[in-house]
Amino acid sequence: MIEFDHIYRQIGKKHIAASFALGLLLDFIALPRPFAYWLPEFTALLLIFWLLHRPQNIGISMAFVIGLLLDIGSGAPLGQHALAFSVAAFVVVQQQRKILSYAFGMQSMAVFGILMLIQLLVVLVYYFYEHHFNSWGLLISPFIGALLWPLLNNLMLLLAKKHRP
Repeated sequence: MIEFDHIYRQIGKKHIAASFALGLLLDFIALPRPFAYWLPEFTALLLIFWLLHRPQNIGISMAFVIGLLLDIGSGAPLGQHALAFSVAAFVVVQQQRKILSYAFGMQSMAVFGILMLIQLLVVLVYYFYEHHFNSWGLLISPFIGALLWPLLNNLMLLLAKKHRP
């Protein structure tokens, strides 16, 4: 048995919920437009992490609910992030074993693709809702999220290891 298998069994749903609450709070921070483009969606990063490591607790329906919470809290059109997170959750669940077998560099590339998919769906829904395109700056955040992926992954694994009895 792999050491992390034991660690993941010890992580409760309250730790997962607390991480999503923290991610949502970070996503609700209001920043001026130039700085907001650089900030990745922390909720999306956490969703990808938990879908990869605890798919039995987080699924497509939970991704939809988390997306709705993000839409409500950020004032986005209702269903915008819910649709994007659901599609991304489907992709992650389908490719989970393959993504986990990659080294951190390739995992970052896979996470970049998933974050870009989320961002493109959000931009597309916003375009159909408002009938104009905001800015190409919106496509910067997936790059930052992919660069942060190894740090977030190692931090979450360290926290999981620390919470084991």
